[in-house]
Amino acid sequence: MQVFVLDTTAVTEARLKSKFGTSDLESIVKRITELIRDSRLELGATFYMTPSTWNELRRFLLGNNVSLDTVNELSAWITVKAPDKLTVKLPASVFSEYISDMRKRVYKGLRVAEDMIKKTRRECVGANDDECYGEIIRSLRDKYREALRKGIIDSPEDFDTVILALELKGAVVSSDAGIKNMCEHLGIMVIDPEQFVEALKRMLSRARSLRRPGVSG
Repeated sequence: MQVFVLDTTAVTEARLKSKFGTSDLESIVKRITELIRDSRLELGATFYMTPSTWNELRRFLLGNNVSLDTVNELSAWITVKAPDKLTVKLPASVFSEYISDMRKRVYKGLRVAEDMIKKTRRECVGANDDECYGEIIRSLRDKYREALRKGIIDSPEDFDTVILALELKGAVVSSDAGIKNMCEHLGIMVIDPEQFVEALKRMLSRARSLRRPGVSG
């Protein structure tokens, strides 16, 4: 039986627009719901989300004009379960590497801040202060965010998703680089949202063809 643990990007990944041939988020959610429903009923696959991830996804969908009925239909086929953080064990090597990585990122963030201070002194003297400072602050935020957050687990929601997949021995569906990196260290399979959609379509197609009269494996 296939077990999938979904991140928000399993539904919100921008590349799914081209996969389904529509930019309408409600239509995309309906198509994904159909695939999940059929896979549960016909393949016995199970689909999970953590409570924090589901709440985040629900807020996003409702805030982007997806109807409540469509959101509720999706939730009907996804099992919302909190990870068992008390008994799931993580290797010490994962935490050791995470701490080492964070230390490097903090120093990188400090260098970004130092460079921005020098740039402010160099470019904002005699210029329109508000405009110059505003541009540098925006640049600082972007570069600082990339230095400290890109490619790592940086939210409780992402961490919960990884722990739940480890607990259930399931595959994570996500395009988040941080989730992918931690899953790689823990030996957890990660499926990109586009590949996830394609995989469900193929499995359903094969199962249906095998059920046709005169067709054998």
